[in-house]
Amino acid sequence: MRITAEKDGFRIENGGGVPLIAELRLTAGFNGRKVEAKNWRSCGPDRFEAENGGIRFRAGVSSDDGGLFLKSEFTNETGSPVEVDFLRWSRLPERDSLAVPGPRLRVYREGWTMASACGTVGWGETDFRCNPDYLPFAVSVPERFEPPKPNRFTSEYVTVLLPDEGDSLLAGFVTTADRVCRFEIELGETAPAGFDAVSCGDRARLLPGETFRAEELLLLPGPDAWALLRKYAGIWGDRMQLRRRDHTPTGWCSWYYYFSKVTEADVLENLAYMKEHRAEWPLEYLQIDDGYQAALGNWLVTNEKFPHGLRFLAEQIRAAGIKPGLWLAPFMVEERSSLLVEHPDYVVHDSRGDIAWTTEWRGSRVAVLDGTHPGAQAYLRTLFRSLAEIGFEYVKLDFMMYACAAKDGRFHDPGATRVQALRRGLAAIREGFGDDRFILGCTTVLGASAGLVDAERISTDITPYWRPDNREDFAEAPTVPNVCRNVINRRYMHKALWINDPDVHIARLDNNRLSEEEVRLWSSALWLAGGLLLLCDRFESLAPERAELSKLLLRRTDAFRDVRPLDFRDSTVPSVWFGRFAETGAPVYGFFNFGEEPRRFAIRHDGPETAFKEHWSGQLLEADSGRIEAEVPPHGCRLFFGVTP
Repeated sequence: MRITAEKDGFRIENGGGVPLIAELRLTAGFNGRKVEAKNWRSCGPDRFEAENGGIRFRAGVSSDDGGLFLKSEFTNETGSPVEVDFLRWSRLPERDSLAVPGPRLRVYREGWTMASACGTVGWGETDFRCNPDYLPFAVSVPERFEPPKPNRFTSEYVTVLLPDEGDSLLAGFVTTADRVCRFEIELGETAPAGFDAVSCGDRARLLPGETFRAEELLLLPGPDAWALLRKYAGIWGDRMQLRRRDHTPTGWCSWYYYFSKVTEADVLENLAYMKEHRAEWPLEYLQIDDGYQAALGNWLVTNEKFPHGLRFLAEQIRAAGIKPGLWLAPFMVEERSSLLVEHPDYVVHDSRGDIAWTTEWRGSRVAVLDGTHPGAQAYLRTLFRSLAEIGFEYVKLDFMMYACAAKDGRFHDPGATRVQALRRGLAAIREGFGDDRFILGCTTVLGASAGLVDAERISTDITPYWRPDNREDFAEAPTVPNVCRNVINRRYMHKALWINDPDVHIARLDNNRLSEEEVRLWSSALWLAGGLLLLCDRFESLAPERAELSKLLLRRTDAFRDVRPLDFRDSTVPSVWFGRFAETGAPVYGFFNFGEEPRRFAIRHDGPETAFKEHWSGQLLEADSGRIEAEVPPHGCRLFFGVTP
């Protein structure tokens, strides 16, 4: 790929000289103004400068491995402080390779947090429908999201344009440590009407002479959209200094059976079972979830349901040969907590100087810890150092998106962005907890946690029911189809950014409204997608036939490689998943029916296998001229393993 400066913009061509993007322009937003870079000039190899309106723009470009990397920044030369809104790359509507009619184009749009929906969308569709109450925690810039309009989409971190013919184009930010970064796409009748890549400024204060640097942007064309995402994730992970683990952990979690009613006795009962049946259940961690704490913010103090405290439990778990784990929501601070009473300056305040109350928690208002405050950072380091000293080797950090979502929030450091506030706090947690202990991120801003967590939840919560009764099915709502949508669409992130956490396995008969078919579908999804494996059933009441489903998953984590959705382009919720059994290399096809009626699947297999065995029924299916067909009941799944003659 080659880029050339042409007065007020840049022209990007592929290796054959064909314009991929005919004109790409750079605009800065500050104090409600928009200033466009004018009269670009070369200032060195692959470096360019421009000035306009008291702003000095700089751009740097490099080509590597088929892609083009763009760095951009602007320096405040206005003589006065400014509040930064954004730095934006915009494609002008021109005749180039992106000039594809909207009806022939689909867009992969990524979400901001684990619960945010991700998937491909197309002509005539709108952005995903979100619960208005949850919108500030599901998208980075809610005001740019609502109300949804046909053919206008936002995407966080990365997007892919998928035409019905020819190469796809991935555009993705490969650094995400400082800015909220997103894309705005608008399809048009004859060509995209809008295609913008934005690094948000979050009203961060920029003094005269200071420079605002956007996150680095990658443009990557290629014939296989899924392969582009995998390649992008690898580059993203390298830039963010991916933390590599030598294995994918397993464990047990209290939440999805006991929820907040969990007691010390419940934990000890399941611990005793795990200790007695170690050969059957070789689990690495036991994670105590929400329900033990006296208050959000008073994390070392337990409530009356846990009379012996955290140290006692950690000692009991370790004595059983299992590693202790604990759930926390480290940025949430309840109004009644001693932390807030003693240190109100540690939390985010609004523009009036009042505490920025962000949500409610079981009847109590909740403030947000300010990750830019030195005192708050010291508190987090001390808290997690104490947990490590007590004996905890694993923490699940929940609701961290609140650190980026305080309405009208103002940080102790006025020059900090939302992402920087979250990341500084998370860095203090990592420093206190230690580099060798395991951190699972949950309900956090995905890009901000890369390089600091070992694993990351990539879906909304799984539920012991298919979808809730009498409630609107928003895109981020906890339902089995929504979870599966994110699990397979984000499979490209696994072990490139972190270990994916698809959420826990539910297999039990009691305290569960999932049918036999639905439990089998969820088990199939976890088995095929891989990643962190946590169980959450009560061992004493787990029926033997359901226990076998969990044991199947435990025999080998990440049992499949090369996993991908085959209908990625055509379906927001992919229903045909592919992988190869890691032990033998045999192909496996998963047919998932998320609908309410039976569905017939038919695909063509290109390989030496002439027959396929369905895992759950044992049925042997001859591949007629390489064609595999099967009917799958509603909410059901069939897994076909290739058999070599």
